[in-house]
Amino acid sequence: MFHPDPTRERFIVRTQKLISSGQRIAEISFIANVFVGVFELGFGLLLGSLALSADGVHSFVDAVVSMTVWLGIRFSQRKADGKFHYGYYKFDAIFSLFAAIIMIASGLVIGYVGVTQYFHVRREQPISPIGGLVAAASIAIAVVLAKAKNALARKSGLVSLRTDAYNSVKDASASLVAFVGIFLTWFGFFSFDSIAGVIIGVFVMVAGYFAIKESSLILADAYSNPEMLEEITRIATSVKGIQSIDDLRVRRNGPLLYVEMHIRVDGNITVFEADRISQEVALRMRENIVSLGRITIKPEPAQNVSHKVGS
Repeated sequence: MFHPDPTRERFIVRTQKLISSGQRIAEISFIANVFVGVFELGFGLLLGSLALSADGVHSFVDAVVSMTVWLGIRFSQRKADGKFHYGYYKFDAIFSLFAAIIMIASGLVIGYVGVTQYFHVRREQPISPIGGLVAAASIAIAVVLAKAKNALARKSGLVSLRTDAYNSVKDASASLVAFVGIFLTWFGFFSFDSIAGVIIGVFVMVAGYFAIKESSLILADAYSNPEMLEEITRIATSVKGIQSIDDLRVRRNGPLLYVEMHIRVDGNITVFEADRISQEVALRMRENIVSLGRITIKPEPAQNVSHKVGS
């Protein structure tokens, strides 16, 4: 009988701790973005700066994205039950998709306002340096959050947290654009404030597009890692009694990889021997690849016509 590998158990415990850390960073990001949004939108309206106002709205959107990510991570921590037999890990990608849609919608609105204001530029005095200081503070906060989210996303495998990290990188870029737009108004280039608003809107939409693409691929069970497939094949074929493997399939389920494969064995061996070989394959795979979740192995006689991968 197969017994759980202690190394894998430690991996799962460590992953759960990282997921909890990801939930906390999402909470911190939500609070930070709300405060930044209040300051940027308030000063943007007071100083008449579209770039700063757009970045403020953008920060509120980031807060909504972080809250969405938090909900996704919280759902993904639930254990498998009678309805969701494989657990709730994919809720992480589902909520990431929702967050990305919000990002694109807000980008369209910000870009539209920027284009509209560009054709109605007001020839006024340069914007106060306070606006530039607020934008600079927003850049610093976004950079710190992006680094923390990206580090945890790499360790935990949470796609929604990676989406939120993209969101923070884009937030820092947008705030930088706002800062430049505000700075240029001091030299009489008043239209650059509106142009900065348009660029910020484009940043938001591009980041949302990439987030939608990644989340959709995970939800569609797409997996593209030739090195991992080669490693699994190497481990399986190293077990004595296996002549070849067929129909190898791998998919992500949160931080874990689920593997299915057919192994070709001598058709004259007993069912017990075929099961022993299957268990040995699973054990060796878990010893070498701790991120494996469910492993399904079907032994078949080597005399049969082989199945093609992906059939």
